[in-house]
Amino acid sequence: MPRLSTKACSAADLTTDRLHATVQPEEHTMIITVTCNPALDRSLTVPQFSADAVNRATGSRLDPGGKGVNVSKVLNAIGAESIATGFLGGSAGSAIASALDTLGIRHDFVRVAGETRTNLKIYDPVRTTYTDINEPGDPVSAEDIAKLEEKLLALAKPGDLVLFAGSAPKGLAENTTARWAKTLKKRGVLVAADQDGGQLNAVLSAKPFLIKPNDNELKELLALPDTELTTLSQAALQLVRSGIAHVAISLGERGALFADEQGVLYAEGVRVNAVSTVGAGDALTAALLYAAQQNFTREETLKLAVATATAKVTCPGSSPPSMEMIQRYRDQVIVTAFQ
Repeated sequence: MPRLSTKACSAADLTTDRLHATVQPEEHTMIITVTCNPALDRSLTVPQFSADAVNRATGSRLDPGGKGVNVSKVLNAIGAESIATGFLGGSAGSAIASALDTLGIRHDFVRVAGETRTNLKIYDPVRTTYTDINEPGDPVSAEDIAKLEEKLLALAKPGDLVLFAGSAPKGLAENTTARWAKTLKKRGVLVAADQDGGQLNAVLSAKPFLIKPNDNELKELLALPDTELTTLSQAALQLVRSGIAHVAISLGERGALFADEQGVLYAEGVRVNAVSTVGAGDALTAALLYAAQQNFTREETLKLAVATATAKVTCPGSSPPSMEMIQRYRDQVIVTAFQ
């Protein structure tokens, strides 16, 4: 069994500069990531992977995962503090908690009776394909949900950034995180969401500070005809006009779009040899939250976000990139006004 990995892709000190503010969060702003359906990510390297056949892996690793957990890992790798919360259960949940302890990432999860899921990620270096097989996760109880709500409301202070990320386990209604988001907003907390489907649709009613769908998620959410940049940018502006302060759309190798009341920015993707796409969108989300916390300009926010996602795909499994790697790619990201 492979040892659970707890290291960034490469070690480096944080040397980024502080930039002028577009958002003014409170001093000592804390980022809190909420992962209701975390996972252990088992990543296999399988040359010429084929269905309905015996496949032999040439590499294997385990990483603590789930979208919010991945965000906390990236924040930690670039020198930013966060608190990870959500549900953890069983031996897999204990392994995730232990890995976060080793990394020095603060966490405060609700322990549940079920077993935290294990997801399988298969990378074929010959065909350059990435296959994800994600378990649904064991159900959570009404008591578990009430405990997490109480914990979250105790953790989050006015001016903090709270991210709701990832899928919902069985037992958690799709509108639950939207209800929590509305309560947090009334308390002066900035809410971000990296969700899809019914959860994303529900949280829009809370008018979050930031949402970060990918192109296909936004297409499905708004029944868009395609994922062309013009279509996506118009949809993002529509969401901004509805009261959502910032809309970031991850586009895979195409880069990302960023919309706010000042308009739409586009950053083209940087070409690299990808090793693992697991957590690339989470890396982008982490950079967006970090940029908000550090008062980056909108242009530097998008540049950092795309550079972080780019650096991430060069790292194995869901391991986070170092700030040194991010800085290297940041200089290659070009941001332009889209419209």
